[in-house]
Amino acid sequence: MELAALWRSPRLLAAMLCFVLGAVILVAGLAPRLFPQPAPAPAGADPLEGLEPLAVPALPDAASDAPADVVVYISGAVWRPDVYQLPAGARVNDAVAAAGGLRPEAARERVNLAEPLRDAQHVHIASVAELAAEAPAEARAPGADAAGLLDLNRASAAELEELPGIGPTLAGRIVARREEQGPFRAVEELREVTGIGEKLFAQIAPLVTVGP
Repeated sequence: MELAALWRSPRLLAAMLCFVLGAVILVAGLAPRLFPQPAPAPAGADPLEGLEPLAVPALPDAASDAPADVVVYISGAVWRPDVYQLPAGARVNDAVAAAGGLRPEAARERVNLAEPLRDAQHVHIASVAELAAEAPAEARAPGADAAGLLDLNRASAAELEELPGIGPTLAGRIVARREEQGPFRAVEELREVTGIGEKLFAQIAPLVTVGP
């Protein structure tokens, strides 16, 4: 009945519409104050500025891992033949140094000291006598015996000069000693030659012999 009466009264209906419209306008005007909106970002600003960066765990660098060492066995004409552990990238020279260096009888010209080492490698340093024994008989020096040792009683001056530390002067003295005093009866008699001291004798003694 009241709704019917409202529709029959234009003035009352207009008043109600004005009240509702005013309420809507009032709420619309108060909304920004009741519910403040965030200020827009200035032009050109980084939208991520002010945010904490996300921590990402560092991945392990495989290239930084140190290469493994190499283990090699060195034998032959060195002072301390044995198994040695050396850093990666080591050369034959490093293995020789670890073994105390080359012995006087080592065939130095046959050793490639710059050769890179590999794990489980066997480095054998041959001696002069060992190489001579392996050579064919026709390739041996005329003054050498079957074992490749130089015979002090048959070797020429040129052949004696092939010995470490023996030059033309000492080779000539050895030949002169042999011609003046007779054949050498023992390798130790080399000490009687002027200019051959204990150090030089220790170098050449393993490489020579005396024959009849």
